[in-house]
Amino acid sequence: MKSWKNIVFSAMLLALYCLLSTQGALAAEAGKSVAILPFKLNAPSDKQYLQEGLRDMLGSRMTAEAGASIVPKAKVDGALQKEGGRLIAQNMSSFAKTVGADYLVFGSITALGGGMSIDANVYTAGGSGDQAVQTFYGSATSNDQTMRSIDALSWDIIEKLFNKQRPASLAPIQSAQVKSDVPTFTTAHPDKTFMSSGGGYAISGGRNFVKTRNFDMGIRGLDLGDIDGDGKLEVILASKSEVQVFRREGTRLNLIGSVKMAVRYQIHNVSAADINGNGMAEIYISANDPKMPGSRAVEWDGEKFVDLFREARFYIRPMELPGIGLALLGQGSRMQPVTEGIYRLSTASGKPKVQERLPIPNKVNLFNFVYADIEGDGSREIVALDESFKLVVYKGGALVWKSEERFCGTKRFLGGTPDMMPGTSPLRNDEVDGIGELYAETYVPSRILISDVDHDGVDDIILNRNPDTLSTVVPRMIQYQSGTMVGLRWNGLGLEELWRTRKIDGYVVDYQVKSLVSKLDSATADELFIGVVLNSGTFDSLLGDQSTVVIYPFAFEQPAKQQ
Repeated sequence: MKSWKNIVFSAMLLALYCLLSTQGALAAEAGKSVAILPFKLNAPSDKQYLQEGLRDMLGSRMTAEAGASIVPKAKVDGALQKEGGRLIAQNMSSFAKTVGADYLVFGSITALGGGMSIDANVYTAGGSGDQAVQTFYGSATSNDQTMRSIDALSWDIIEKLFNKQRPASLAPIQSAQVKSDVPTFTTAHPDKTFMSSGGGYAISGGRNFVKTRNFDMGIRGLDLGDIDGDGKLEVILASKSEVQVFRREGTRLNLIGSVKMAVRYQIHNVSAADINGNGMAEIYISANDPKMPGSRAVEWDGEKFVDLFREARFYIRPMELPGIGLALLGQGSRMQPVTEGIYRLSTASGKPKVQERLPIPNKVNLFNFVYADIEGDGSREIVALDESFKLVVYKGGALVWKSEERFCGTKRFLGGTPDMMPGTSPLRNDEVDGIGELYAETYVPSRILISDVDHDGVDDIILNRNPDTLSTVVPRMIQYQSGTMVGLRWNGLGLEELWRTRKIDGYVVDYQVKSLVSKLDSATADELFIGVVLNSGTFDSLLGDQSTVVIYPFAFEQPAKQQ
């Protein structure tokens, strides 16, 4: 059953549609024709009304204000069905011709928390290259702002395509931070938590997140780094085969450069770090084919990315080592996708070379552990994830604690059935090599972040908590529908929750905190960046996988002392 808010909103849209349609009948002349396709909905089912409401409102506004002729929805939907339900670059021109449209409007609607964003694309028939498709973006932080957001988006498109100025009363307004009745961060059992930990800081409530535009790719990695040495952090996103680097301007991410991998390699991790100490962060891309690693490192030369090394036969990851500092670590592959042993690597001669092996348990892999001073005594324990995505703590090489919950689950993996073995299946590895190890899949979890968020000298753990229904029978077949960022602290017996975000709709892949990669001055607010795949595991996407970056304010405040 629809909520009363949905009913009221739908009625408002219908009334506006009827009013504008009447005006449009008088205004429409021999104008341009526009086909508005169904927008992909990345939202709960109770938001379904937004899909048709947006379509109607865009069409009505273009008709009334620009004299455009809107292609009937039945004609558009019928033609789209014949195309297999998908509009791709290769069939845009023929589709526009089929429906008789000068412009095609398509995109996605994303609902996250109490807000909403719209990513719209407009294809111009007869256009070529990157100029053929223009992108537009609108957002609302609450249901009350939805109508204005759609109206503003409509005018953005009208101004660009039809060269008509919007009324002064509808001029864009600067976005301001909007307080939410529901806090962005919440704390479970705060009294118990802070009494057991001796007091500390709680996450600030009443603040909302923002998000960037949607990207037509499935994010496989995210990091932040000062790539060009200007003192500002760039946002780094990795898909399966390409790393893209963006300069951030508010919620806008503007592409400044990219690195494409060879076809045989798939990216499973991307990190930024200034290991060579020249003031600019290098980008370390850990990649593999089913048989071996093929990693790469690049650096910005002022105009483009240049290789520091490529096709290195190590999985790679930069990390702060106790007593050593920032170093590049690596792990190899021989008869199995991942062999035991994590090594510090030297890149002095160009190609990475082994220096020494780290003294850590054999079961710990390169991407599933960190060093953390969880007791505040100056020594660092190993916090890791086991093969079931459960959190474990090693002290002095011995396992001292294991969680019941699962964290950091992803679909990224090393190994798998090679192309030279057609017909084999990773589910039947016993028939391939007798023991099921040769092509075993080793999963690459999300990051474990370490930050002393309450400034008490004790490291806190920040990571993604997966839904309780997560199963590890066939991890890459799991449909990750949501995640929650949590902060954990050691209480003497185990890691317990200090804070958590509200549920994040979508597959949480990777994340980073700004203050962990750059020193911030007192005037710069800290933020948590989260890479989210919006439609992971669905088969009805208009444009394939879509992802976004969600940005939370990352501020803490001291809780009131109990009397």
